[in-house]
Amino acid sequence: MVQLTQVEDEQIIEEKAPQVPQENDDDYTDTSASDSEDDDEFFQDETIYERIVALKDIIPPTQRSSLASFGSSLSSTLSSLFSKSGSLLWVVTSSALLLGVPLSLSILSEQQLKEMEKEFTLQQTSNEVLAPGSEQAFQQPGQPQSSA
Repeated sequence: MVQLTQVEDEQIIEEKAPQVPQENDDDYTDTSASDSEDDDEFFQDETIYERIVALKDIIPPTQRSSLASFGSSLSSTLSSLFSKSGSLLWVVTSSALLLGVPLSLSILSEQQLKEMEKEFTLQQTSNEVLAPGSEQAFQQPGQPQSSA
């Protein structure tokens, strides 16, 4: 045996349902979006100095005074450190110039003198190789001959 069931059409179901007005999302605004836009406009006009000054209300006076004393001691320490390091650098540089330059010039002149002596001895040995008896020709009569 077959049983029949009545299937209702979707359109008919919608017509029978009570009509609830549909809400349009455009009618509502997102409050977080509008707040952020207002905040952006507010922060664009605010400077960093104004933000730091506004922190005065947040930080207690005891901590503000300790931060101020720390900042002043840090700045005085850094200024004295830079001053002393500059003086030390001046002393080291001037000492290096006053002591180093004459020392390097004397070392250079000593090296040049050694090179000249070396060239002179090479020149003497080359003359002896070319003309072994020429030394005796230049000696004055009456001087003893040196045996080399």
